[in-house]
Amino acid sequence: MNTLAPYHAEYFERRGISPETAARFEIYTGAVVVKQGERRVVPQVRGNVIVYPFLEHGKIVNEKYRAEREGEKFFWHHKGGKRTFWNVDVLDDPQLEAGTQSLVIAEGFEDAMVAIDCGWPLTVSVPDGAPPVPKDGRMAPLDPETEHTGKFEFLWLNRDRLKRIKWFTLAVDNDGPGQRLAAEMVRRLGAVRCKFVAYPDGCKDLNDVLRKYGRDAVHEALRDAKPYPVRGLYRLSEYPSLPEVEPVSIGWPLFDGVVNGNGWMKMFAGEFMIVTGVPSHGKSTWLANVLWNVARDYGWRSAIFSPEMPTVPYLRDKLRRIIGTPDADARIENSFVFIDNDPNDEYEDDITLEWIIEKARDAVLRYGIRMLVIDPWNEVEHARRRDETMPEYIGRAIRALKRFGRQYGVAVIVLAHPTKDVWEHGRLRPPSLYDIDGAAHWFNKCDHGVVIWREPETDQAAIMINKVRFEGTGEKGTIKMKLDRSSQRFVPLDAQTQMECPE
Repeated sequence: MNTLAPYHAEYFERRGISPETAARFEIYTGAVVVKQGERRVVPQVRGNVIVYPFLEHGKIVNEKYRAEREGEKFFWHHKGGKRTFWNVDVLDDPQLEAGTQSLVIAEGFEDAMVAIDCGWPLTVSVPDGAPPVPKDGRMAPLDPETEHTGKFEFLWLNRDRLKRIKWFTLAVDNDGPGQRLAAEMVRRLGAVRCKFVAYPDGCKDLNDVLRKYGRDAVHEALRDAKPYPVRGLYRLSEYPSLPEVEPVSIGWPLFDGVVNGNGWMKMFAGEFMIVTGVPSHGKSTWLANVLWNVARDYGWRSAIFSPEMPTVPYLRDKLRRIIGTPDADARIENSFVFIDNDPNDEYEDDITLEWIIEKARDAVLRYGIRMLVIDPWNEVEHARRRDETMPEYIGRAIRALKRFGRQYGVAVIVLAHPTKDVWEHGRLRPPSLYDIDGAAHWFNKCDHGVVIWREPETDQAAIMINKVRFEGTGEKGTIKMKLDRSSQRFVPLDAQTQMECPE
């Protein structure tokens, strides 16, 4: 039987954690040895390594190691170990599915053991603590390349179990990395299911609460966890510290507000954007430019539902030309995922909005997407209720999309063709957001509304920003561009070239 050395038992006792709790989770003392050129940790009561086993269904699936040398702490995992929650088996407790208990998620093992010792047995710890905050203090998005194998792999591995749980209590550290961890967890689990722990003054985590105020204070802090502000009324003091909304450039300086009077626009996580225009005027191509620009500059990954454009070869080839580098396929692989019927199945199912949103949730968890594109809206199978008019259905559908975007921090972008007559005096006119079926809903509910109008003879285009909801994210106006057909890129119109932009 593996043993916890007395000095390591004292380490836990100094933190208010009982040796019985450490023994229950089979924590033991080990030492680093080298066998056949491989560095390993083996049980050794005189060693200097604390070993935290990850038990799942009675088997050890991973181990995390903690060691100190000259006052510096080191942590590492068993090579090839499963990156899952510590104490993961509690996810199957029926009380969590019934909603009679909340799953407590701690940032570290010791905070989790404190919660368990203080009467909250349905507690887990994330395997790797919180992600760091950049030196400039900005909560930059995680690298989408590592979303499914890095810090949040434990959520993907347990996605089916987590879907059944009704409530989560986030007991993270009250510091920058802890706030970032909480924000990322809320984005993946959904704010409506999450509560946050407010610590007493002078406390950063549950261990601090235990040492300064005792077991009852820990129990009360967890019991009194506050719901994230999704619905209802709250006092200002009840709101958690969340990263501020940070609009990002869509890739062209012209859209950053550098030219006064022309209008400008920046995207932000969780927004709802509508793009319209006459068919074949470049809506999809302009948006593909935006998606690649934001992926290149900020690492935002997109999920695209585009049944009118087959992913292979049409959409793939368009993105290849826009990216324009020899490794374009690798960049597409890292920056885009596609929502579609099984490409190997000859029978296509009707794709409903509910199905698209469900796959988008999976894409958040699996790939960390930050943008969802539906191109176009009229290709979605619209499941109207029998007693529901089309405008009523559109209003309900937009609410569902906005709810998804807010809960998961995903910018939702819908391309919608105009359905009303856009001919005046025998010639086409630029459409507006009011020319889309269900006009009032699209205009009233979007955060950004964009109309694309292109002169086919010259490929000169007017990007008309017709709706901006929030100050600091743009200004109404028209920006002149040109489509370069060879590269499929939209570029600023030369200053010498004049274009008559519709009002």
